[in-house]
Amino acid sequence: MKHRFSAWAWKSTVTPAVMILLCAAVTAGCSVTSAKEAQLRQVKVVPVAKQAMEGLVEQDADVVSSSQVNVTVKVGGDVLQLLKKRGDAVRQGEVILKLDATDMERSKRKTELTREGLQTQLVKTREDVATNKAVLKNTISKLGLQIADLEKAYNNLRNDYDQGIAAKNQLEKAETQWKTSILDLDTAQKQLANLEATDPLATLKIQLETTEVGVEDIDKTISDLEVKAPINGILTDLFPEQGMSVQSGYVAGVIQQLDPVKIHSDLTEAQVKLARGKSEVSFTLPGSNDKFQGAVTYLADVMSPQSKTFVMELTAKNDGFKLKPGTRVKLLLGDGGKQDALALPTSAVAQDGNEMYAFVLAGEQVEKRKVTLGRAVNGYREVVSGLKEGEPIVISVGQGLQDKEKVEIIK
Repeated sequence: MKHRFSAWAWKSTVTPAVMILLCAAVTAGCSVTSAKEAQLRQVKVVPVAKQAMEGLVEQDADVVSSSQVNVTVKVGGDVLQLLKKRGDAVRQGEVILKLDATDMERSKRKTELTREGLQTQLVKTREDVATNKAVLKNTISKLGLQIADLEKAYNNLRNDYDQGIAAKNQLEKAETQWKTSILDLDTAQKQLANLEATDPLATLKIQLETTEVGVEDIDKTISDLEVKAPINGILTDLFPEQGMSVQSGYVAGVIQQLDPVKIHSDLTEAQVKLARGKSEVSFTLPGSNDKFQGAVTYLADVMSPQSKTFVMELTAKNDGFKLKPGTRVKLLLGDGGKQDALALPTSAVAQDGNEMYAFVLAGEQVEKRKVTLGRAVNGYREVVSGLKEGEPIVISVGQGLQDKEKVEIIK
């Protein structure tokens, strides 16, 4: 009996406690659910619409160098002297650095000595040839006279021999002298003809010309040891240090041509209509009161399928290098009259770093979308890209609103 009483007593004691706990849990769950529902952010929504805006349409554009050229070493060597430093303005042909020319100067001196020796030898040989020609001509002339005398003497001896008053050996000796002179004359004439038909200086002339070309090549190499600027511009990079060895083809630096510069921009379909037919477009540099003019060098006829924009490029003078590559400028498009432009209230703009965003209502939640904005007029910002007309956007964006967050719409 005692055991049964204890079990009954336990059951009767525990059951109310369990019931109380269960009710408490249900109540807590209901409270959490109610609190969660109560935490939905209440927001107001308006559609993106067009607004009448006065003034020129401003569009961001990038400044880029009109050309960029590497400073390339043509011949290898040791860096002897740096005449320019990074950031310097340079003119075309101006020496940026010098390589050691000691070895090439020595080679040039040796080649010049060889050339001087060949020139001396050529002069002497030319004189020798002239002397030989004169000697041969004189010899030929004398042999002609001598042959005539020997022929006459031979004929006289032959008459005497026929009459029996001259010995045979005398006749034979006279004949030999006469014919020997004829052979000598023939030899001298052939030698003279050979001198006149050929150039005995040809080999020396070729050697001398080759040596002179060698000197010119060395001079060119010595000139190339002075590394010069290929264009006008700013030396934006310079890599070598004094004393280091560089090889032929080594890129020693980079020159960017900054006068003129190029201005690059991507225009929307609405903006490109304001630029069509213009030969020049004005632009401003943020933080400066200066106004610049750029000549339109390219405006795309077809929209880029990737960016959905039209590329436009300008060329602008850059006196004083006020326009630096990598900076942004504001293009001034249109004629300054009123235009209907897609806009959103300034209170609908959220900023994250340098990026601008708007929250677009999609069902029961919001979508954080990046937007590009233009002019600010009467509490509105022009929408350049990122939104379409009629899309519902959240106004009075509070702190902490997140992408994909559920919200409650209020009137």
